[in-house]
Formats: sequence, C-alpha cells, structure tokens
Amino acid sequence: MSSVESITIALAGVFQGVRQVIQLSDTGYENTQHLKPLIASLMKLDADSITDIYGDLSELKPGLRTIMDQLQYGADGKIPQLGRYVASVLNLERQLSKQDSMQTVIAARITHIKRLTSHADLLDDMIIKAIADLYTDTISNLPLRIQVIGKPEILKQDVVQDKIRTALFCALRSAVLWRQLGGKRRQLLFNRKLVISTAEDLLKQLH
Repeated sequence: MSSVESITIALAGVFQGVRQVIQLSDTGYENTQHLKPLIASLMKLDADSITDIYGDLSELKPGLRTIMDQLQYGADGKIPQLGRYVASVLNLERQLSKQDSMQTVIAARITHIKRLTSHADLLDDMIIKAIADLYTDTISNLPLRIQVIGKPEILKQDVVQDKIRTALFCALRSAVLWRQLGGKRRQLLFNRKLVISTAEDLLKQLH
C-alpha cells in the first residue's frame, strides 16, 4: 500500500468519526457499523500497519465517501459543519502531540479499557463511558475545546454526550495516525484532487 493510500485511509477515519458526531448531535443515534471499527482502532496501540489498526478496510467506506463528498468543490453532499469539526480535530492532534504526560495517561487508560473489552462488546455502555471519561479527563483539558452544535434536547442527554466524546476520541486517534504517516494540512488545501482520487481508487478496490 502506498503512503498516500495509508494517509487517505487514516483521514477517512477522521471523517467517519466526525460524521458520527454530527449524526449524534442531530438525532441522538449513531450508526453502530460506522462507529464500531473506529472504537476497535483505539485498542490497537502497537499495530505494525494501518491494516492491522483498522482491520477490514471496507469498514471505512463511509469515511472515504465523506472525503469525496466534502472535498470536491461544489459537491452536493457537503455538510457545512463537518469541515469545521475536522479542522478542530486536526488542531487538537497538534496540541496533544506536545503533551507527553497526557499521552502516557491515555495509553495507560486505553490499555485498561482494552482489558474491559474481553468481557464486553465494543459498543457496550461501559466501554463508551470509559472512553468518554478518558476524553473528559485528558483532551478536554487542552486549550482548544470543540463546541458541538446540535439539538439542545438531544445534547443534554448523558448517553449522547458520552457517545459524542467517544466519536471525537476515535476521530482524534485517526488524526494522530494521519500525522504519523505524513499527513499535513496543506494536502487538504492544495492537493485536494489527489486526496479525492485516492479515496475513489480505494473505494473501487474495496468493492
């Protein structure tokens, strides 16, 4: 797999996680098939390749499609707030990269959560709550705070808040991987066509 393909796959993880944030804030419900592989990727701290992290790459088809919809100029499928959330997640990743002690705490807590998954499904309320609490205890203390916009009656529900924080944490995990693989913000600004065409090629391969 080429480096640009690996970078695009990690970016698809970011877009897929953010898409779930938007869906949750609007409806109160997530697409479990889209969120579950991202939660699984959180548990892969020492994987050797991007395939090991995400497993079946066909699980990231929604993220790849969202890249194509969002980055094409004039695309009908654009979601206005998605670009803002993605930019915020990438900014959070830069802040987290400078916090060595916070990274250590996250790694230790993820190791504990991974042990919990031996007794519970990845989408179990206990796992979601553990990831959400980790986000609150660490990422929420960074200077940048992501303000999620949605329906107030939905956003005030504790279970929805937990799922949103979990989806954001998943998006952030993919952003960390994206940066490690060589992803840069300027690629989204100046190499849109390459990112879009790579996403399109990957979708064809995954059929």
